[in-house]
Amino acid sequence: MLKGIRSPKIIYNTLRYNYLMRKKSITAASDRKLLEDVLDNYRDYKTVFVHIGLRQIKNGYGVDPYDFIMEVLTKRFESIIAPGFTPSFRTTRLYHKVYSRPEYGMFSWLFLNDITYRTDDPIYSLLVYGDYGFENSYSKETFGKGSCFDQLDRDNVLCLNIGTKWAVSSQIHFSEYKNMVPYINKTEYKGIIYYDTHEHNDISVVNYVNNHWFNKYVSIIWNRHKISRHLQKGGILDYYDLDGVKVYAFRLKELRLFLDDKLSKDPYYLLT
Repeated sequence: MLKGIRSPKIIYNTLRYNYLMRKKSITAASDRKLLEDVLDNYRDYKTVFVHIGLRQIKNGYGVDPYDFIMEVLTKRFESIIAPGFTPSFRTTRLYHKVYSRPEYGMFSWLFLNDITYRTDDPIYSLLVYGDYGFENSYSKETFGKGSCFDQLDRDNVLCLNIGTKWAVSSQIHFSEYKNMVPYINKTEYKGIIYYDTHEHNDISVVNYVNNHWFNKYVSIIWNRHKISRHLQKGGILDYYDLDGVKVYAFRLKELRLFLDDKLSKDPYYLLT
């Protein structure tokens, strides 16, 4: 019954998200010093996990957005982490740490050329620039204890969204898995990992798939607008609108604790 009651909200949110993603953002000419001043507030953090919207940055500053944001970030942080996700492994069963291009976002696509290393997870790999080290580059359970995502949570790493329409975090996958929300199924994927041109090995990971019936037609999406609003109201999220270039900042453990509380009361919180 709960699933039936929630479905209209879930479907509405998914369709609305897809519409908004296709709607062009209007960005005014921005002063880069505004962004630099905001990021200076977080200089005490050595490591940052980023989600970057290059289009907003290009429209706002009239520069090469990738070179510009890398310059701004590397001046302030010793290590930069970004998602290198390749969900196509679920069907191809092949993952190459060098040549498998990230499938979400142009920033990650370009960032792959500059990284220090990439973690081994064939679906949810992380791209790392700098000295930040994961205790386990590979974990059988992508979001399990001792995984890369578990370490990011324990270290309470700073997450920055620059140029995104709303607050974004790959760590939400970790919260869904940790709370085993009712719309996911734990699933194992087996395939081959290539470390370089020749060296390869068998690999197996356990994460999850969304089992909501509507996901067969359109990928179910989190209600990012609501989540952003609630995080800001709860004092978890710092938000800045720099003449149209949006910046969101929060810490990953604080995000998870916030979501643990919400999901304990409503397991469909992220979708409705």
